[in-house]
Amino acid sequence: MLTSVILAGVPAQAATPTAPTVSQQQPTTSQIISPIAAEQQATPQAALTLEDLPPGFTELPPEVATMIASRLDVLRQQLGQNSLQPENFFAFVNQQNFQIVLGFTGKLPNQSEQAGFDANLQEQQKPEVQQMMLSQLQEKLKDFGGLKVTEYKALPELNNLANASTGLTMAMEMQGQPLRVDVAAFRRNNVGAFTAVMYPTTGGQPTAAIGDVAQKLDARILQLSADANRSPVAKVGSAVQLR
Repeated sequence: MLTSVILAGVPAQAATPTAPTVSQQQPTTSQIISPIAAEQQATPQAALTLEDLPPGFTELPPEVATMIASRLDVLRQQLGQNSLQPENFFAFVNQQNFQIVLGFTGKLPNQSEQAGFDANLQEQQKPEVQQMMLSQLQEKLKDFGGLKVTEYKALPELNNLANASTGLTMAMEMQGQPLRVDVAAFRRNNVGAFTAVMYPTTGGQPTAAIGDVAQKLDARILQLSADANRSPVAKVGSAVQLR
């Protein structure tokens, strides 16, 4: 049910950049993720797996995950993270409580990109910026029926993750369904990460909280980074542990 609400709630046009220069220079998230979803193998990735989540979650089909990922473009741009291009994408759903966990990681190979990423995260922690983001989201989505953002605020407990991070939560209504979206964005070394937990507010707290999801994703990035510096034999052992 929640998946269908999300897919129907935001037309694809709402997830594309509004500035011609951005849309001409950068592909959309769905265009990037389509081949990623098809090419990701069983080898360790800087992404969450089912083993990182509580029981009850299953992977979303690649085509559904790609459609949902295109909706992430609105949030990605609101966070000012156009430079972060997805390389490892993940999306899971718990059909019992209609909770969705999804996100992606990507490389930030140079110090300039890392500094820009960190600066954007810091900006999101300012109350005046949060109010501006709420107004912009409401304006951007008001022409699309069935979707309304009613609250946009920071999650300060997510400000101390990895090298730089920020968190936010949004209360939304999608086709009359009350929904909350918790988001965490962070950088660990040369990897940027964006993850979100979506759940209906009528079901209480999510079984996979955004703080836990972000910490487990950070741990995977750290482990894979350490693995890259090990010998081939050690890498095989690490791969077995991650699976």
